[in-house]
Amino acid sequence: MSKQNIEYTKESLGKPFTIGRSADLFLLPEDKILKLFFPDAKESEIDLEVENTVEANRKGASKMQCYGKAKVGNRFGIIFDRITGISLTKLPDKNPLELFRIAGTLARLHYGVHQITSDKYKDIKVILNHCLLSEPLSFLNAEEKEKVESYISGLPNGNSILHLDFHPENVIVEGKDEIIIDWMTAAKGNSAADVAFTVLLFTDAELWPGTPKLKIIFYTIIRKFILGGYLKAYKILSGVTDAEIAAWRLPALLLRLGLWNIESERENLKSQISRLVASGGRV
Repeated sequence: MSKQNIEYTKESLGKPFTIGRSADLFLLPEDKILKLFFPDAKESEIDLEVENTVEANRKGASKMQCYGKAKVGNRFGIIFDRITGISLTKLPDKNPLELFRIAGTLARLHYGVHQITSDKYKDIKVILNHCLLSEPLSFLNAEEKEKVESYISGLPNGNSILHLDFHPENVIVEGKDEIIIDWMTAAKGNSAADVAFTVLLFTDAELWPGTPKLKIIFYTIIRKFILGGYLKAYKILSGVTDAEIAAWRLPALLLRLGLWNIESERENLKSQISRLVASGGRV
């Protein structure tokens, strides 16, 4: 993979076919796409996503290939394989019975990722301690941060690949292939940490901004249903306990606020973090 950026112009790209939370997606020749980040994106984070995605593909955790960075004016992007399938979330639109299979598929794929080890990724404990220094977590005082650092150091270590943004929208089904995408936040560590973060995404993460209230109610019910099935299936596959997953609830909250810092989630996450810090991390 070349380290030199490939240059494109706005005119040559045309209009994006999808607009995401952090980037526009453009079609490229030879069945590739360009994920073009908005101008406020940090180049270091884009470099990290490239490295993480290349490693996930090299280790067999994802079938999606990454072809390095690109630049359009003052914006950086990443070139990936174009995947023509649909996400797990959208499968029930074609066949309603698929709704009952999503949880099991999600658990099976997540467990499969956790069987793969890598020394290329940053350790989740290092990332957590870095998050503690970030502006979104500045509401914690020095004594509270010391308690959190002590709590994190006491959690079990591991060398599993952790996705840390694992949910049905990040699994694309293309024919018989199930392709896990979006490796920006990947790390290594204890697999229960990744499960705890998926639980948080199902329970506390914001739905797409502007979603109508009736749809929010509907999706909340569906998310609860899928989460219950996912946890049941994952625990059978792995033998992990509820207590082992719950131990990572505080770190999951810290990561969500420290890395994403989404305005609509902020106060809820801060409240939960403060309560768990006060209780010594016990849920």
